[in-house]
Amino acid sequence: MNYKYIFNPSNLLIPLLASLPLPFAFINIAFGLFIFAIILNYKQLHVKFSYTLLIPVIYYLLCVASLSWTIEAKETGKYLSKGLFFIALPILFSFLPKIKIEKRQVIFNNYSYLMAIATIFYLLRALYRFIKTGESHYFFYHDLVTLDVNAIYISLFISFAFINLFIKKNKQWYDFLAVFLLFAFLILLSSKNVIVITLLGIIISFFYNKSILKKKNILLILGVLVILMIPLGSKIKERFDLEIQNTTENVKLENGIINVSIENAWEQDSFGPQYYFNGTAFRLYQIRLFKEFLNEDHIFWTGYGASASQDKIIEKQKINKLVEYYGTLNFHNQYIQSFAELGIIGVILLCLMVVFNWIKAIKNRDFVFLFFTILTTSIMFTESLFHRQRGIVFFILLYCIFHSTLNKKNTL
Repeated sequence: MNYKYIFNPSNLLIPLLASLPLPFAFINIAFGLFIFAIILNYKQLHVKFSYTLLIPVIYYLLCVASLSWTIEAKETGKYLSKGLFFIALPILFSFLPKIKIEKRQVIFNNYSYLMAIATIFYLLRALYRFIKTGESHYFFYHDLVTLDVNAIYISLFISFAFINLFIKKNKQWYDFLAVFLLFAFLILLSSKNVIVITLLGIIISFFYNKSILKKKNILLILGVLVILMIPLGSKIKERFDLEIQNTTENVKLENGIINVSIENAWEQDSFGPQYYFNGTAFRLYQIRLFKEFLNEDHIFWTGYGASASQDKIIEKQKINKLVEYYGTLNFHNQYIQSFAELGIIGVILLCLMVVFNWIKAIKNRDFVFLFFTILTTSIMFTESLFHRQRGIVFFILLYCIFHSTLNKKNTL
């Protein structure tokens, strides 16, 4: 057995990436192996810290500093443990030599194949539950992967894996099979934002590399869409329709529930336990809460402290007499989450990471990097990506990989 190959730090990035949809214990084990490999190869390693890798470190140090002003010291302390990847991954990557583009492609390809295997597991589990209960909802959204794992986060991992294989040159039969599985699974996960971004990524890829405009690729995507949309069209259409209905006026449903319009989510003075927010209306309501917090608590410079804003959201939920569920939800917007909890400096640091991604991806004409940037930039408008450990690891790990890649040639 070639232990040098197995414990090559760059090779251990594959299980670390592949552990993202698994229970946290697997992420920690994979991370431990990555650290062990770096220690094992210390003689070949040299410290070289780049300014781009310094930004997430400073972001984490700001979280630590917020202990001195946080309104919820216990929650901030918990977050510091969960957010250790902000500082640990950039420091560990500073010991590694630059990753060659060919090596990075091997890492991403293997990650994509492992994600395709994960889709088979989830689909077989859904099939078993369907046979047992006759309920088709096990094939969709959170029921497909469980709420704890979360369909939106899995959609991010699947979307990135799909695009990586979709643009791969000289595909083998198993590449086409993996692309089919990943795209089909993405549709079933029903994350509207991620589906739209992935379709946008497919379109942009045609401009980056015209060789992708092959009959096989086009037929593959059209085939998946036709196969899925005929039997599942109504379910998926229902998810999108909920977002574009009643933009100006509230709608009272048959069961007495009032569906809040997008306009009233921002302007209505009071609500009640019978009020329901769809995804878009709810996110606008959360932006409204942040605006109120800025005016009421003067959090512009410091914020409430890392992961310390939830009690304030609960207070508003009680004032507005909404059901308790709405008090358990974060801002669902990472830019606002960082601003509310770490102040203006926190959101500037976040934006710097995003901007550095855009600059390097465009400069190097690196399409996989560009797609990752489009995906994460946009998802941060609808999800608090750093609220979950999976989101932190996904963003920071790929951020470090991309900013540690030796770009001697264009990837497309």
